[in-house]
Amino acid sequence: MYAIFTMRKLQLTQRINQIQYRLMQLSQRLQDLSVYAGNVADGVISPSEFMNSPASIYGVNMNFFNNSVPKSLFEAARASQIYNTNIANMNMASGGQYGMAVDPSNPQSIYANQFFVFNAFFKQALDAAGKAEAAKIKRLETDIENQKLMLETQLKAAQAELENTVKAEEDGIKRAAPQYA
Repeated sequence: MYAIFTMRKLQLTQRINQIQYRLMQLSQRLQDLSVYAGNVADGVISPSEFMNSPASIYGVNMNFFNNSVPKSLFEAARASQIYNTNIANMNMASGGQYGMAVDPSNPQSIYANQFFVFNAFFKQALDAAGKAEAAKIKRLETDIENQKLMLETQLKAAQAELENTVKAEEDGIKRAAPQYA
């Protein structure tokens, strides 16, 4: 009879080891996502952030970098073009008075800050890309935390069953042992 408990003890030990290994993997994944979230927080992944990142997130770092910068450049170009067109239209509609109101000494200065306008829109687009990626990371972290919670519950149940199985095995061995009185 105790052989059945011995077999079950081995099965439970294997199950506990599997759950603990999976929990370790999920914890490592959470740490890697935390590094990735720090990398994308400002919308740009710097070379030092690439170098200090774990190998497991190299691909997502590259993917974010290869997508966020060109998309942000496109958004900045489009937004600054619309902005500059609107400024020119407002200046024309006001007969040049808008330019005079901005800088009376040089009414054409409203066109001089195009580089600044482009950079401001570029930074906004990078920040938006970083925030969007951070929201995606937060959802992944929540999913992983839920998986960990479920596995921890399974682990506690398996450990409790293992304790009972060990006791039952010991009792079975005692009962199977010859009694000399």
